Amino acid sequence: MSGKILFIYQDERLPSSRIRVFNLLAELRQQGFEPSAVRYPKTIADKIKTFRQMRYFDIVYLQKKLPTQLEAKFFRRYARRLVFDFDDAIYYRDDRHKQTYSRARSLKFQYLVKIADLVVAGNQILADYAAQFNPSVTVIPSAVETRNIARKCYQSCQEKESTAQDKVIIGWVGGRGNLHHLAMLSSVFQTLSKVYEIQVNVVCDAGVEIPGVKVRHIPWRLETQDQEIAQFDIGVMPLPDNKWTEGKCGYKALQYMAAAVPAVCSDVGTNRYLVEHGREGFVVSSMDEFFQALNTLITDIELRKKMGLNARRKVEEHFSIPVVGKKLADKLSTLLLA
Repeated sequence: MSGKILFIYQDERLPSSRIRVFNLLAELRQQGFEPSAVRYPKTIADKIKTFRQMRYFDIVYLQKKLPTQLEAKFFRRYARRLVFDFDDAIYYRDDRHKQTYSRARSLKFQYLVKIADLVVAGNQILADYAAQFNPSVTVIPSAVETRNIARKCYQSCQEKESTAQDKVIIGWVGGRGNLHHLAMLSSVFQTLSKVYEIQVNVVCDAGVEIPGVKVRHIPWRLETQDQEIAQFDIGVMPLPDNKWTEGKCGYKALQYMAAAVPAVCSDVGTNRYLVEHGREGFVVSSMDEFFQALNTLITDIELRKKMGLNARRKVEEHFSIPVVGKKLADKLSTLLLA
C-alpha cells in the first residue's frame, strides 16, 4: 500500500518528534509510503499554508501537539484522513506542577481525539484513556535503535568473579525536566556508596550533585548517547506514581535494554510490560526494593550479563525501529483502505 503522509511534529529537538516521526520515516518509505515532515507552524500565514498543503496528502499525521479547537477544526476540514499520535499523558500538566489537572488541556485533547480517524498511543494506558472518546485507537510503542549501536561488553564476564571491589556504573539518561525523578534515588545511592565502589553517570543537558556519591555528568548528545549508555553496568528509571508518570512509555528502559544493560525501574505505568521482572531487569515498588535490586546487580556480574542479553533480544524482537515501523505501516495501510 502506498500513500502520501504529511507528518506535523512539534520540534525536531524534542525526543518524541525524533523517536516517533524522524526515526520511522525511512521504514515507511521501505513499506511504499511517501512521507514528508514539517514543523507545526507558528504564524497565521504559515498555518494557512500548511492547512492548504494538507489537501495533497492521503494522511495528515499530527504528533503530540494539542492545537486550539479552531485549528483542530481546520485539520479536520483539510485532512483527508487525520491521525493523532501521542506518547505522554498530555491531557495533564507534567508532575513539576502542584496541580496536574488542566481543564484546557483536557478539553483540547478530547476534541482532537474525537475528530481523528485514528489515534496512535504509545502504550495501553494512554490508549485506554483515548478510547473513552474514540474507538479507533491503536498502540504503537516508541521504537529504539538497535542497528549499529554500541552495546555493553561482557567478554570478560567469565574470566572474573563479581566483586564489590570493581567500580560499578549506575546510569541514567534524560532531560533536565526529569532530574527530580533521579533525585528520588539519592539516599539509595548514598547507602550503596558506603559499601561499594559505585559511580552514577548522568547523561543529561544538566548535572546533579548527590553528597557522598561519585557522580559524573555527561552532557547529552544524540551522536554519543548510545556509547555512553553502553558504559553503564545498570540503568535506572525511578518514577513517582502519579497521573503524569503513569502515561510514560518507558523509553529510558528501552534504551538501556537495547545496549544490553539491565534496567531497574519503578513499577509505574507501562514499565512492568517492558521489563520482565527477574529476567531483563527488576521492576520495583519502593526505595527499599530499588536498593535490594541494585545491591543484587552490583554483586552479581553474571546476572547482569544474563539480564542484559535477555533485554537486548526483547527490544530486537518487539521494540526495534524496523519492527515498530512495519507495525505503523500496517495500521496506516488499513486506514487507507477504510
